[in-house]
Amino acid sequence: MTLPNILLLVLDCVRADGLGCYGNPRLATPRLDELAARGRRYTQARSAAIWTLPSHASIFTGLHPRQHGVNVDNRWLDAGIPTMAETLSSLGYQTAAFSTNAWVGPHFGLDRGFEDFHSLWRIFPGMGHRPFPWWEKALRKGLLERRDKGAEKLNSWVQRWWLRQRDPDRPFFIFGLYLDAHLPYRPPKGFAERLLPAPDLDAARKVNQDAWAYMAGEVVMDAWDFDGLRALYDAEIAYVDQQLGKLLDFLRGEGALENTVIIVTADHGENIGDHDLMDHQYCVYDSLAHVPLIIHFPEAFAVGIDETPVQHTDLFPTLLDLIGHPGPIPLPGRSIVESALQPPTSNLQPAIIQYTTAHRHRFARRHPDFDPASHGYDRTFDAIVSAEHKLIRSNKGEIELYDLADDPAEACDLAEEQPQRANALSAQLDDWLEEHSPPGVTAPSPTLDPDLANHLRRLGYL
Repeated sequence: MTLPNILLLVLDCVRADGLGCYGNPRLATPRLDELAARGRRYTQARSAAIWTLPSHASIFTGLHPRQHGVNVDNRWLDAGIPTMAETLSSLGYQTAAFSTNAWVGPHFGLDRGFEDFHSLWRIFPGMGHRPFPWWEKALRKGLLERRDKGAEKLNSWVQRWWLRQRDPDRPFFIFGLYLDAHLPYRPPKGFAERLLPAPDLDAARKVNQDAWAYMAGEVVMDAWDFDGLRALYDAEIAYVDQQLGKLLDFLRGEGALENTVIIVTADHGENIGDHDLMDHQYCVYDSLAHVPLIIHFPEAFAVGIDETPVQHTDLFPTLLDLIGHPGPIPLPGRSIVESALQPPTSNLQPAIIQYTTAHRHRFARRHPDFDPASHGYDRTFDAIVSAEHKLIRSNKGEIELYDLADDPAEACDLAEEQPQRANALSAQLDDWLEEHSPPGVTAPSPTLDPDLANHLRRLGYL
């Protein structure tokens, strides 16, 4: 059996409706839309977590946040949990990763299994675990991020790796993470101009982008403000689309896309005024959990649209299925190869989305007079998506119920109107939680380099 190559590309912060093929009226993503038209597009794909670190831990391990235990308080992936890259490497794959987000890298154990891990958020990507000095941050902010947040650099380093280090006698697993759609929304010149007329663009660039100032009530924003931010956000996605297209063009020119599974998804979405929130914490609504998922591999995935509910925890089992390997440990997800070849069955697994630790740090540091608990920012959440309904339950016992078919924006809570359905889904969630226990022992998070911590604060996580 010839093992397929694997190209896994993750778009940081890109919600499903950011792509034209998922309904974005601005048609900002022609290259991704083209890939979707030639591949299989999943309309009901969801992340397992709603921010970068636990989401990637779930993608890399096939486990839910409750199982791998990675969150804002415990930031280290336990060395005893096998990863996708480790498994593929053990089977002879040449593994390489290119990350533009500091949360995905050696400081948190997410480099395990990659022969080459390029920390592209650093000026010198090979520095890995080494300290992140203040001058490096200053140079990054003052020079490197003026044009983009790393997409062009990612493409350049993939090309360099391919031309200098690629072993043609081995199948490859390449992982790439594009950060550019992350706050702040400052798209490169020419992209926002295509989406907004000059007067509106000038006004949009003046809109507040401090998510915590808005959520703490220090800044008042209206629908027009969020419309402007959404245009800038879409322009960032348009730039990512262009850069991703250039990467695919290079790899195609090198013959690298033959017998290659191409997977494009997002680690999570983004709140842009949705549910009175900004950025990507404090909820498990579909503005964060509903992500694009496009798979191109005609040998196993028929071209078309797939409405089967799937999520990130299904990716690892799917790849194991494609290469004919049982995997190192039992996984909660399932192979979705079958969903591409036959109609969905009635016994599909529900999607589970979790927010296991609340981000209180930013409020405490920048808005000490604001009480996060008074606005529910101290809560954690579990959500279960079954058929057309979604139930959300907080650690305080509050329950919300939504009919996603009729109410995809999750604006009308049906919990009181449909108590029987809410109770049934809540019981199903209890059963799932009982069957998927948290890790018994997790290694403590290593002490974070102070300058790296400051960098992550600037991204809004600490």
